[in-house]
Order: sequence, then structure tokens, then C-alpha cells
Amino acid sequence: MTREVLTPAQAAARWLARDDLDQSPQREQFAAWLEESQENRDAWTQADEMWDVFDDADDSDLIAAMARAARKAGPEPAAKPFWSRLVAASIAVAAVSATLFFGAQQGWFDHAAKPTQVAVNEAASLTAVGRADYLTGGGQRSIVDLPDGTRVTLDADSAVDVAFAGGRRDVRLLKGHAFFDVAHDRAHPFAVQAAGREVTALGTQFDVRLMSGVLRVVLAEGSVSVSSAPGGSPTKLSPGQAFSAQAGGEGKVTPANLDEALAWKQGVVEFRDQPLSEAVGVLNRYTRAQIVIKDPKVAALRITGVFKTGDIKRFGRSVSQVLPVRMVARDADTYELVSMRR
Repeated sequence: MTREVLTPAQAAARWLARDDLDQSPQREQFAAWLEESQENRDAWTQADEMWDVFDDADDSDLIAAMARAARKAGPEPAAKPFWSRLVAASIAVAAVSATLFFGAQQGWFDHAAKPTQVAVNEAASLTAVGRADYLTGGGQRSIVDLPDGTRVTLDADSAVDVAFAGGRRDVRLLKGHAFFDVAHDRAHPFAVQAAGREVTALGTQFDVRLMSGVLRVVLAEGSVSVSSAPGGSPTKLSPGQAFSAQAGGEGKVTPANLDEALAWKQGVVEFRDQPLSEAVGVLNRYTRAQIVIKDPKVAALRITGVFKTGDIKRFGRSVSQVLPVRMVARDADTYELVSMRR
């Protein structure tokens, strides 16, 4: 029997319809197919980018139905001849992609994430310093409305302690990352304490991140001052500026790209020429499953791009298109990025 020869686009449609690319032997077969030619890699990138629109349109019943219909045209049921199933999948991908392009142009999709409050320490007090009042776990984000009208967006694996008393509005960022949209109240200062420093504001919007002993404050709107607590000469920020400091070290003010700094609120993160190990460290905050890198040469590779959080398989597929690496499943919750030469 003569074996049908597939075009790169047709083969990409077949791989796209599978849901077992992280399993052996499909994982190795897929990696080998990518290595065969640049045409294969380009076809996969184009197909994967189209499907990304599906994943970003969870709230659209229309798009969800189209996605289900296209996926049903994939390589099942097994009783059908392979070539017929492949053609069906290819046609579905092509037809739906045109509709999705039009929909994206018309603004059908709301890309903003809808995080919800996930944990409240009922035993804690909102009027005294103590344990965390609001906290999130790995892969979770939370929106918290404080009694004064201030809204706090907590990133994954973060915690804050709220103490509103004595004419003050004090919040301690115990760990992680938070964005503060502060209700204006000139008579009652709003202050966020983290890493031995205090960020004071009236009515403004700012981002505070505490990671590995490094504090970073990014001002989006209004004005804030950052000072050592207690005392110390305050550093005032203007919108679009960032303050960074190691614990106990000197602070530094630099320009900030607000789109990049605040992308996490929309469920994405952006990296600009950063080590792959650093990017993986950020992405691991959003999922139970973790990516590991054991090869120092792989860890030192640089990555630039915008990636959706909470989906490490997609990250693995995407990064393999631009770097000489592939992602290998080590167990149910561990994936390793390894050199393509291995």
C-alpha cells in the first residue's frame, strides 16, 4: 500500500488535534517531526497561534462551540481512514481560523482575566497586625475589596495582612505580588510595608512585588513615596517609574514599562531577553506542575516574548520553536527543559 505524503500544514493539523503530546512515544515522534525541517516548525507555529485564540476565548459560547466542532474533526474516531480524518482536521483548522481572525478584529474576545477571591483568614483581624488576612496559593489570583474601597489584586502565592486602625490604613505584603488601587482619603494615609520599607499613597495605583528578598514598586497612576521603615529619607515616584531594592540595600529608581509590569493582571507574563531559568521561575508560580532545568547551558538561554500563565505545556511548545530545547515529562507534575541535542 502506498503511504500518503503529508504537507507540513496537514501534519501540523494532525499533531494539533492530539492531546497526548506530552506522552511517550508521541512526544518523541513530535520532536523528531519538528527537527525535520523549518517548514514543519513554521507550520506548527502558525497552527498553534490559531488555537491560542480558542484558549483565550473561554467565555464565548460561539467560539467554544466552534472549537469543539473543529476538534471533533481531528483524528477520531479511529475507525475512519487516517487520511480522511486528517483532511477533516485540516479543513476545520483553516475554516475556523478565518472566522476567528474576523472575530478578533471585531473585538469579540475579552482577554482580561477574571480572578476571584480564593482565601480569607476569618480568624485574623483587619484592625491589627497579625497573620495573613488574604492569601493565594500556587496558580491562584484573587481580587480583594478592602473596607475603605481600596481594591487589591493578589498574584499567585501571595499574602497580605491588613490593619486599619488609629486613623491609618496599613497593609503588610508578607510575600508575593500585589496591585493596589487605592481609594482616595487624604485624612487617612494608605501604606504598604514590605522588606523593611514603606510605600505611602493617597489615591493612586501601584504594584508591589517581593521576591527572593528583592522589593520592586511600580507606579501606574498618582504618586507614592518609598521610605525605609521606620524613618529614612523618602523616594518619590512618578507614573511610569519603578523603585527596586535588595533587603537592607540602597534603592534605585528606573523607568518602567507599565504594559510589561502589569501584564500578570491579565493572565500573561512578558519576558525581555531574560534567562530561561528566570522565566521558568516566574511561570512555576502559577501551576502545581513544575518545570525544571538541570542543564546550565539550557538555563542560561535567553527568552523574549509574552506567555500565558497557568499553561506550562503551551510554554514548552512555544519555547521549543525559538530555542534549541524540548520539554520532557518526568512525572505527572514535573517537566524538564532539555537540549534538543540530547
